[in-house]
Amino acid sequence: MFTRVDLKQSLRPTGVVFFAAVGQALGGFLALGLAVAYADALRAGGAGIVLLLLTAGVLGCGLALLPTHVLSLLCGWALGLPFGLTVALAGATLGSPIGYGIGRRLAGPGAMEVVARHPKGAAVCEAVTRASPMRAAVLVGLLRLSPVVPYGSTNVLAAVFGVPRLPFVVGTLIGLAPRAAVVVALGAGLERLDSEKQASPWLIAMGVAATVLLIILMGWFAKRAMARVVDASSANQYDRAGAKM
Repeated sequence: MFTRVDLKQSLRPTGVVFFAAVGQALGGFLALGLAVAYADALRAGGAGIVLLLLTAGVLGCGLALLPTHVLSLLCGWALGLPFGLTVALAGATLGSPIGYGIGRRLAGPGAMEVVARHPKGAAVCEAVTRASPMRAAVLVGLLRLSPVVPYGSTNVLAAVFGVPRLPFVVGTLIGLAPRAAVVVALGAGLERLDSEKQASPWLIAMGVAATVLLIILMGWFAKRAMARVVDASSANQYDRAGAKM
């Protein structure tokens, strides 16, 4: 049975991960509402807009108040490709250590034990904690590539798993790049259609549907690749254990 200490240790990291997911969703709706109200100012671009989007990316993503998809969409609308992709990736990547540090501090020392109680969580935990820096970066990249795990929750999970900071940041950059490129391209396309007064509902719907499909395919690939990495790590662990017997 859970003691009061066990319950507190369980609720603390769960609450942090929950806030990281919900905070981004609410912040995303607010950011999109502001973007619609100031669409022309965003379209004008300029150094001020670049600084605004970069700051919003670092602080908003880092504090789990802005989804990376919304940041990428706004950067695409305001800056186009490839500059919008650069700003979106810079903001989200530089914000990740902020979320990592907050996650490590707030999740508490009992977070690892909570994750390890679940078979899948324990497998991922084992794979990450035993991984080389390069493999740890790959695992973080696969988590980032998957649309299922929110950006803020991944920051917290990486801190809980004890992923070294450098592999964490490198994996963040690698994993976010494909998703950000797709969404930035969507934002740039929507801006072009709107500015040319060709914003047909069918064209917009087709663009959004194609973007969602690509993101789903990326998530499917990431899930399969993550399973292979975890299975390989478990097999190596069993081989080492058998060799010692």
